[in-house]
Order: sequence, then structure tokens, then C-alpha cells
Amino acid sequence: MSHDSVEEHLAEMAVLIEQAEAMGIDLWPETKPSRPWAKYALASFMTIMMLSWVSKVLFRFV
Repeated sequence: MSHDSVEEHLAEMAVLIEQAEAMGIDLWPETKPSRPWAKYALASFMTIMMLSWVSKVLFRFV
């Protein structure tokens, strides 16, 4: 895989891309739509944990 020039490297890459496309491999798939449910799940979990810790601390001082 040693190349003497950039052109040789690009020519080899073009051949590899053609072979991959012939086999049905999509090298540049479309981006997936964003799904914010993980952010909401993490935020709700952190909120519950913080409320739990604050209530424990306040209960000790009351």
C-alpha cells in the first residue's frame, strides 16, 4: 500500500469505492434524524437524583 504519488493513492481509493458500491455497500449513508429522548431521560434521572440528595441533606438538619 505504498504509493509514490497522491494520484496513485486516489486511483486505488477510486477502485476500492467502485468495488464497495458494486457489492451494495453504501459508503456515505444519510444522517439519521436527531432523537432527543436520551437527553430527556438523562435530565429527568439527574433531577430525581438531585432532589433525593437534597431531601436527604435537609432531613438531617431539620
